[in-house]
Amino acid sequence: MITYEDFVPGQVMGSQATLLDAVKLQAWRALFPEDDLNGTMPHGMVAAIAMGAYAELVQPRPPGNVHAVQHFDLFRLPQAGETLTTTITCVAKEIRKERRRVTLQMDCAGPAGPAFRGIMTVLWAA
Repeated sequence: MITYEDFVPGQVMGSQATLLDAVKLQAWRALFPEDDLNGTMPHGMVAAIAMGAYAELVQPRPPGNVHAVQHFDLFRLPQAGETLTTTITCVAKEIRKERRRVTLQMDCAGPAGPAFRGIMTVLWAA
């Protein structure tokens, strides 16, 4: 299990590649039929890609973590068929009011360059 002590600011925790294929886009369309995909990834899928990488790379996580804050900067919308690589880096950790806070950065890029960056703060349970 990853504990608060395991996080090192500046340390890359890993990278995950995801193919933005027809299967993923069709699954998204089934949930959100009003999204006009038009060959590009919909805006809302940014969080799904980032959180998928987090769930895969930052584990095993202790039970009881609280997802406190999340922010995304969108540079461009990836195109269908792109392989997106999301890299997660610990950028900060601190204890405030006896709560362990970990801030992670999620950088996602494809062959056409950076797509988005997410910043997430988690109250870490262990």
